Amino acid sequence: MAEENKNLEQIDGQKNQNEEQNDVSVESMMAEIAKLKAENAKNKTALDKALHNNGELTKQLRAKMTASEQEEEAKRERDEAIQAHIKDLEDYKRRSEARERYLTLGMNAEHARQAAEAEVAGDMEELAKIQSQHTASLLKEKEAEWLKSRPDVNAGHGEGEGEKDPFLAGFNKS
Repeated sequence: MAEENKNLEQIDGQKNQNEEQNDVSVESMMAEIAKLKAENAKNKTALDKALHNNGELTKQLRAKMTASEQEEEAKRERDEAIQAHIKDLEDYKRRSEARERYLTLGMNAEHARQAAEAEVAGDMEELAKIQSQHTASLLKEKEAEWLKSRPDVNAGHGEGEGEKDPFLAGFNKS
């Protein structure tokens, strides 16, 4: 019995130590969280200060730029915008000329537009595919036109007795 009491006391002691360790670990975690929050606040303050200094330096640089440097910068930006606009106009002209060329070849408007886009983009595979589609549709159209222009085929001699060919009538006598 005394031995059982010792075992129970040891178990109770271990439980108390585990509870104290859990309490210490929760407390240490709370302390660490508080420490991280404080570091985060310091970092945020330092970042805000650095961004503010950067803004001030940018303002000072712009203020120190001479009028000629500012004018040069504005001119460079205008030139870039003009060059981009010219390139857009040249692309539009090339697409328009190519579309007209394909329309004169007999392509429908949609195929001509697609072929012009492919040509300007330099996509030769797409252009070949569109031209194949155009050729196939043109062949079908011409075949239908040819079949329409042909006269009806008159292969028979009629069904009735009076419609028989007199030349053949002599051969059919039984």
